[in-house]
Amino acid sequence: MAFEPWPADALEGVSNCPYCNGADRSLAYEGVQDWAFGSAPGRWSYWNCSRCQALYLHPRPTRASIGNAYTRYYTHSGDQRTSRLSVFKQRLRNEYWSNTLQTSIAPRLGLPRWAAWATAGLKPRIAEPFGLRQWAQLPKGLLIDVGCGNGDKLKLATQLGWQARGIELDASAVQAAQAQGLQVEQGGYELLANYRGQADCVVCSHVLEHVHQPLHLLQLLLASLSPHGVLLLSVPNATSFMRRHYGENWRGLEAPRHLAIPDGAWLIDYLRAQCMRCTQVPSYPLETAVESERIQRRGGAVLPIDLRNARQQLRGLASPDMAQQDVTQLVCTWAKA
Repeated sequence: MAFEPWPADALEGVSNCPYCNGADRSLAYEGVQDWAFGSAPGRWSYWNCSRCQALYLHPRPTRASIGNAYTRYYTHSGDQRTSRLSVFKQRLRNEYWSNTLQTSIAPRLGLPRWAAWATAGLKPRIAEPFGLRQWAQLPKGLLIDVGCGNGDKLKLATQLGWQARGIELDASAVQAAQAQGLQVEQGGYELLANYRGQADCVVCSHVLEHVHQPLHLLQLLLASLSPHGVLLLSVPNATSFMRRHYGENWRGLEAPRHLAIPDGAWLIDYLRAQCMRCTQVPSYPLETAVESERIQRRGGAVLPIDLRNARQQLRGLASPDMAQQDVTQLVCTWAKA
């Protein structure tokens, strides 16, 4: 898109890191644009916190103006039209997950049990959504999905027997979720205060990096958990091997919607200091690599060459250890539980 500045009166300065409150920092990237969606105006500077290694915007959009960056956000679509091919692919994925997790996720192909082997070869091609395994295996109760978007994952949790409720700020996303019969409240993450100590499972997937006060969100997430509750938290990792490789073209930046991206190791240490026991789940980097290839060539849509290049890059890169995963995915419970 043609460059258009973000209104100067809709910006605010950030003097300290939103995660550790450190003041020492260095400039990581400048002139970053909304190469992910091409819908938000502005050129942006990301700063690297010298204390906790987080990445954050300075200056950044104000709370009153940040909504202008979400006019075409991917989780907000209410268009439920699907082709026969997409319906078949979803049924195939559900069949694979049902067989893998020994549960039933509808709609599926309905293969007889003796034919389950037919889907076993799909493992390299079907990434398991973070949280799906926990939803299938944990005792069912109240589940809250913070920032649930149009409710795709909320629907999966409901199918698996959870009393699932969503919290979503965007009105169009709420409408899309409610049109599927899902229980979704419109509002910010502050609505978590209404569920203090009640939730058996809280999901916060790719939300933390979007908010102006991430520590406040983390505190509310923990406060909403029951004594035996489970927090499923995922967020881009500021020190990931993918960011190191792609730099300003890393899909994890997503300026200006990603206001502050934490370092995964710091986040784990923070949660453990709050008496949480954290288990990290490996992430799947292919999708990020494909999108980063598209961004690198400033393309508006993914092309076959992006997939080829992404696979080639991943083959050439060393397998990351857990501290360098592209996305930090955590399963957290109270240490005393």
